[in-house]
Amino acid sequence: MRLRLTLLTAAIALITACTEHPASSLVVAGPRDAISDGATDGNAHFFFLPPMVANPGHGTNDATLSPEVVICQWDGTACVATLATYTTDPGTTTTTQPGNSETVRASAAHYIVNWHTRDFGLDPALTYRICVKVGDVELGFADVDVAASGRELRDTGEGFVAVLNGRTLPIKFRIEQGALDEPSISGCGGQPT
Repeated sequence: MRLRLTLLTAAIALITACTEHPASSLVVAGPRDAISDGATDGNAHFFFLPPMVANPGHGTNDATLSPEVVICQWDGTACVATLATYTTDPGTTTTTQPGNSETVRASAAHYIVNWHTRDFGLDPALTYRICVKVGDVELGFADVDVAASGRELRDTGEGFVAVLNGRTLPIKFRIEQGALDEPSISGCGGQPT
């Protein structure tokens, strides 16, 4: 009987302690995870595609543009270090190995650039952001959770694009007619050079 009374008292104390601090007063540390595209209330004419996200449906890609893909370390409010800038021009795109320039390529269905994470010494404790823009118009972004193991990869939280450290992430996206007429999303928080 004394044990039950002790357990009941402890349970009441725990419930009371939890209700004295409403959830709105809690501070969550770490960067806010996000994906911004047409499937997530972002630019209605820009979509990330599988394997980054679930298939958002069909549309027509405007393959006449010259998008830029910037990958940076993200601290939750801004890019603090740029890792790579991929363009359609082999002369201005990031080169990680002599003679190996990965460029953004266009097709009728999508744009694609392969991010070879093994070339960047990524830290699984950090968050990275992929930003896509054309000229000065930021079209969308996606936060990347770098997993150190397959188990961590399976435990990636919602709102993140997952990649196993050292593997290649195909960054695929579709830019439809009208994307450049939408307001710039300002999701890359000032990219350092």
